[in-house]
Amino acid sequence: MFLGLLVIFSGISGTAQEKDYGTWLAVDVTKELTKRLDLEFEEEVRVFREFSEISRFATTGGISYTVAKFLRAGAGYTWIYRHDVKDSFWENRHRYYLQLTGRQKVGRLAFSLREKFQSTYIDEDIKGFDYSPENYLRSRFQLVWDVKNSSMEPYGSVEMHYQLNNPDGNEVDNWRYTAGIEFPLSKKLILDTYLRLDHEVNVKNPVDLYLVGVNLKWEL
Repeated sequence: MFLGLLVIFSGISGTAQEKDYGTWLAVDVTKELTKRLDLEFEEEVRVFREFSEISRFATTGGISYTVAKFLRAGAGYTWIYRHDVKDSFWENRHRYYLQLTGRQKVGRLAFSLREKFQSTYIDEDIKGFDYSPENYLRSRFQLVWDVKNSSMEPYGSVEMHYQLNNPDGNEVDNWRYTAGIEFPLSKKLILDTYLRLDHEVNVKNPVDLYLVGVNLKWEL
């Protein structure tokens, strides 16, 4: 199944794009504080350059609140330790985000739309970055299938990254196409495996990054 999806992703990307392959690995921990409020924590590592180089480590802490049955709000902070492979150095970045997620179920299909604002603070002395913070609106549409007589949940999503404060003009500079499956390992532990195409557009030397992702989700 994953092999077939990878072939589909290859067809989505433009022929002029540089291609790369990597993996994103993460552990998510969620603690219910009240019936509506959750505390969230994530550790992540990303690998690229044909699975040979670490591109970043990231630690995220946040909260999410159920506003209504169909609507959830969230906010948080991410510390990013990014590896610039080309110039051979590591840098710290600081990001905060606010998001709203609407969800509607129709039969065995669940549709969701997430609108996420993120602001990332970058050292302005770093080569190649002309302004800080970098602000984005990230819009993601996702479809989840509740398979009858099965504990697996296949899903697919499309995500768009739109610049909000680029001094040279705002535009979409990234698309993400994802297909995956969630497997419950126990009542509180879920394994999320996915394939993703991270497709850069409207940038110099755009790259298509083909990813295999693994995310372990743990509810305390």
